[in-house]
Amino acid sequence: MTNILIVDDDPAVSEVLSEIVDTYGYKAVLASSAKEAASVLVKGGIDLILLDLSMPEITGDQFLGFIRKRGFRVPVVVVSARVEPDKEAELRASGISGVVLKPFEVAEVIDEMERALQSR
Repeated sequence: MTNILIVDDDPAVSEVLSEIVDTYGYKAVLASSAKEAASVLVKGGIDLILLDLSMPEITGDQFLGFIRKRGFRVPVVVVSARVEPDKEAELRASGISGVVLKPFEVAEVIDEMERALQSR
């Protein structure tokens, strides 16, 4: 089974993403903070990360930098309310696979997830 780690501090967004992931035959693993996500990631078995950028304590950007420095090459799709073009270019240089803007359509999430999973 393909495991998708959803990292978002908003329970409503996490729930919707989890429903999408589960409906399309993947297994959703939830983390409400970057710290929680790091402990899940270290255990292994994560095939894709859906990552919010705007989180308290450790932002999505910082988490992305942390996992890349530690050598994790898991595909990452950013799911955020706002990503400026220069920010997106910076994130892509850091190795993200795609961006989905909130509010999102189910098809957008599925398309980006599948594209990222195929690129592994």
